[in-house]
Amino acid sequence: MPTIEPLTLTLDELAQRWNMTPQQVLETPHTLPMYFYFDGLVFDFNDKWHRANGDAAVQQTLEAHKTRYSTLEIDLQRQTMHKRGLLKLTQWEEALSDDEIHAQQAESDRLTEEIAQLSEQLKQRAEERQRRVRNGLLRAAPRTLHDIAERGQTRFPQFAYMPHTPNKADSSIADGAVVALEDGFPLKEALTLTDLVAAMQDVRAIEDSAAF
Repeated sequence: MPTIEPLTLTLDELAQRWNMTPQQVLETPHTLPMYFYFDGLVFDFNDKWHRANGDAAVQQTLEAHKTRYSTLEIDLQRQTMHKRGLLKLTQWEEALSDDEIHAQQAESDRLTEEIAQLSEQLKQRAEERQRRVRNGLLRAAPRTLHDIAERGQTRFPQFAYMPHTPNKADSSIADGAVVALEDGFPLKEALTLTDLVAAMQDVRAIEDSAAF
């Protein structure tokens, strides 16, 4: 019965296979992609909207609208009651004309619509962020591998590459694209030699090449 090869090899397994140390494997001149496991949110690097704090400007606008709307509503209520003789304005308040009240009411109505639109926009963003969950391998960036080869570990990366995924149903992030990582579970502070794996097909390709 033929031996079934694993899809991946740990860095230690590959080092033993090639009679090298793990650091030597990472420093080999052969271009060997290395991967690490990630469970969290993954976003295309150019997707500024869904990445962390991408909604900051919209949130700021929404809060400003809410503050202005609250001020207008209180002022309109007081002005209306004053016109009906039900309230006396303070010395710091000025009675508004009908046109001024209508203008404020128009602004209040506009803010009501925009608050609803911005709130829905942020709600959709939050839902779409959760659809960016990835539970699988990501390709480590060259800088990440360099640091691990040099020091045995590196700070858990904020960026990596999306690996090639055959028959991928979700095409929101292109294969090979630089991706930003967020909210990894479980939270890890560092990526080490033991976290790295290589794809057997890449290993075989190098071993079958004349240069190996």
